[in-house]
Amino acid sequence: MSPPSPLLRRKPMSRTYNQDCILAHALDLLGERWTLLILRELFLGPQRFGDLQAGLPGIGANLLSKRLKELDEAGLIEAPGAGESRGRYKLSPAGEGLRPAIRQIMCWSIDYFMMRPESSPAHDCIYSNDLRPDSVALAIELFCKPHPDASLNYVAHIHIDEFPYTFFYMNQEMIARRGADTPAVAKLSTDVETIMRAFRGELAMDEVKARMAITGDSKTVAHLLACIVHTKDHADKALAPRQTAAL
Repeated sequence: MSPPSPLLRRKPMSRTYNQDCILAHALDLLGERWTLLILRELFLGPQRFGDLQAGLPGIGANLLSKRLKELDEAGLIEAPGAGESRGRYKLSPAGEGLRPAIRQIMCWSIDYFMMRPESSPAHDCIYSNDLRPDSVALAIELFCKPHPDASLNYVAHIHIDEFPYTFFYMNQEMIARRGADTPAVAKLSTDVETIMRAFRGELAMDEVKARMAITGDSKTVAHLLACIVHTKDHADKALAPRQTAAL
């Protein structure tokens, strides 16, 4: 008989909705403050404790330790082994399985906040050119979805403000990772401002290309640019379905 799943071995949650509902059980596990943001930080690859804390300004060391312990006990992440004082936390397969759901929440958030009549920090975030490169790398994953290409499978590098990322496009799915150690067939170098303005349809394709250093396979480059450079109509629909005046 196989050993029980880590999800079944975990300790009971200290706080629970106490409802016989699968959504309530999921929220018992995922609904605590900072939990989903910790998982977001790990989508781009393993992180040390200090790196996680730096990427989550506002979380205290004690609370971060508590959340990491809970996620490890739940089988959603894998903690460093004993004696690995500078080891890295990484997603487990179960944690990686949350990527599509969290992507959908992020897409919903874009639509929701851009449809709201009032200004908000979320609205301002989408129109900011001063985001973290990590956030922009994850956004490229989101905007890949409308551009499926069954004929392509590739590994590419994108340097964003000199921070390197590797993008794996396989089976019409894009996954981003920090670093550029894997051999790649194409490379783009640019900055946060260029990508954000391209997302919003403020720059045409020729303008974006002029602001990038581009090398490698032409089909791969074309696909990456399609995921980044949106026409004005596309940007209006993707970013602001009822708020195009905000552009």
